[in-house]
Amino acid sequence: MNVEFLEANAIRLRLRRYMEEYDEFHWAVAWGSHPGMAKRLFTHRSKFRNVTFGVAFSQTDPDVVDALVGVANGYVATKFAGGTYHPKIYSFRTGRRVAAVVGSANFTGGGLGANLEAAVALTGTMDDPALSDIIAFARTSAGYGRQVTQPYADAYRASCVRAGRLPKAPRDPVPEGRVGAAAAIMKMDWDEYVRRVRASRHHDMARSLELIAIARRWFATEASFARFSPEQRKAVAGILGEYQKVGPDLDREWGWFGSMRGAGDFANRIEQNDRSLSKALDSIPSGGEVTRAQYERFCRLFRQAFARSSRTGGVPTATRLLSMKRPDTFLCVCKPNIVQAAKELGFARTTLDLDNYWERVVEPISLSTWYNADKPDHPDGELWEARAAMLDTLFYRP
Repeated sequence: MNVEFLEANAIRLRLRRYMEEYDEFHWAVAWGSHPGMAKRLFTHRSKFRNVTFGVAFSQTDPDVVDALVGVANGYVATKFAGGTYHPKIYSFRTGRRVAAVVGSANFTGGGLGANLEAAVALTGTMDDPALSDIIAFARTSAGYGRQVTQPYADAYRASCVRAGRLPKAPRDPVPEGRVGAAAAIMKMDWDEYVRRVRASRHHDMARSLELIAIARRWFATEASFARFSPEQRKAVAGILGEYQKVGPDLDREWGWFGSMRGAGDFANRIEQNDRSLSKALDSIPSGGEVTRAQYERFCRLFRQAFARSSRTGGVPTATRLLSMKRPDTFLCVCKPNIVQAAKELGFARTTLDLDNYWERVVEPISLSTWYNADKPDHPDGELWEARAAMLDTLFYRP
């Protein structure tokens, strides 16, 4: 077996040579984003045997993921449960002959040129234990992967836009199992979203946005939901009676985005200014990213509010409160909209509960193209701030 030391530019040149020279590619690479080399790589897609790119932290270019759609033996690593999928293995085979480049370099502009990188090039045969082990490693790595469908590629591209706005990108940019069912609504762009919202027969968009703006102003003004007036709490909860609509802020249709007037135990908790209910809503930040951990804390406290009740609060009442505080993140799912929401977001409506609401509703929304559009100028900037809650205009069926 022959061994050579390579630096970044030499790594790139060696990969180009091996791509032409060998019949099979066996790769396991953490990240890929080099446009020129990627174009060259995919002209040899028929040579792929086990070629797997990682997508952790949205570091692989979405163009590379798009290029993998429908490619036999090409994968993205989504099934590596612990740590980070992080190898840099490029191996090639023709019959018994094998070559490999192993080192620090990712398949990126930095890894193949701009960075200070180091690798070794190994050439020999399958009789060399190191080379046969490298081929086996690439095969094992493919087991952490999934073949790329267009819905996955679309969701991944949206996740890259979203990741750019977050202080820290999530390790798993596209949660496993939430791609495909909601493909149509996730692929919708911002212009189509606005058109569909404006075309709603059941919502007055301007008045809907005014209602949300009032609720958000209350949350920005008071440190806790417990400090809201009784009428404000009832308005946010969707249970405000007609005789209680005193003053310009309250005198409007607070039943939009889910009327909860039939939820007796919930109404009692709101009336009594239940401490757990207030703490639950206070646990959701007024701005910035809402994390799953914060949502789960909300759920624990929300359920505590009903510990002594014969009937507990569920998805409609909980998400009504959430959508009023953070309409940019949460959709109130209730009887008038659940059939269409289930159809478009791809879940079974009879099985939706607080435990799976995050992955069935929040995650597909947050990975959608329209959701990750840049905030537009006025007047649609107000709609963008309420874009998750305003899905009700698309899903509502009286």
